[in-house]
Amino acid sequence: MDIHKPKPWHSVREFLKEYLIIVVGVLTALAAESGVEWLHWRHEVGVAREAIAFDLRRFIGAAATADAQSACVGARLTEAADILDQAEVTHRLPPLGFGGTPATPAWSFRSWTAVTSGQTLAHIPNREQLMLTAIAGAAQRMGENNRDEIQQWAVLQNMVGPGRPISDPEIAAMRSALTRAYSDALAAKTSHQVSTLVVRTGYLTGKQLDASFEEGLAQGRAASMCQPRRPPPARSSGLFRELWLFSPVKRPGEARFNATVGVDGAFSTER
Repeated sequence: MDIHKPKPWHSVREFLKEYLIIVVGVLTALAAESGVEWLHWRHEVGVAREAIAFDLRRFIGAAATADAQSACVGARLTEAADILDQAEVTHRLPPLGFGGTPATPAWSFRSWTAVTSGQTLAHIPNREQLMLTAIAGAAQRMGENNRDEIQQWAVLQNMVGPGRPISDPEIAAMRSALTRAYSDALAAKTSHQVSTLVVRTGYLTGKQLDASFEEGLAQGRAASMCQPRRPPPARSSGLFRELWLFSPVKRPGEARFNATVGVDGAFSTER
């Protein structure tokens, strides 16, 4: 085996020449490595932005849904308050059919959770990080609000039935649920603030914003709460026939029945 022995330097010029070759080689290797790493993170950030944009489109639709159904929610809350006012005097609930529940679209920001759990976040500009963090916080609050809203309307659905006696403690419980449902409805109206933040991120085009908003409006208008109240059932248990528990499972692609419950527990009308 031949071993290359370093040649002795005979002058400063030869030393600088060898030194320059070594330095250029090292710098070239470092530059190549940095370039590969830059391309890698550029790709990762691009993928993350696409996933985030998908969630942001859902948020625009969710805000539009809340706005479209707000009048329906207000009408049902007023109706429930009047029924309880009368029940406090008569200690009876009148015959009442199923009137739906608010549509509660998912506010989960799954893509942002994935970004923050890895190293991609460090490669996103600070301005984007701040805005997305604000959106994530607002989405979390809206999600908690939706879950509470579902629980309160579940209590209020106990009014549905052919008419029956009602006790003072039950009236008090329904009053409490009514108050919280009203508070949840007010909080849902603030979802437009999330829309403002989404627009400022620049992640979505004007066409995407309009399409998501219109889709959300359509879902809100088609929500079960915005449909006519059903006839009173023959028994109080008739309420459960309005829900998904006793409905057949549909194959993917088939049209679903109205006033179903989504996978997130939200009542909605699917086309």
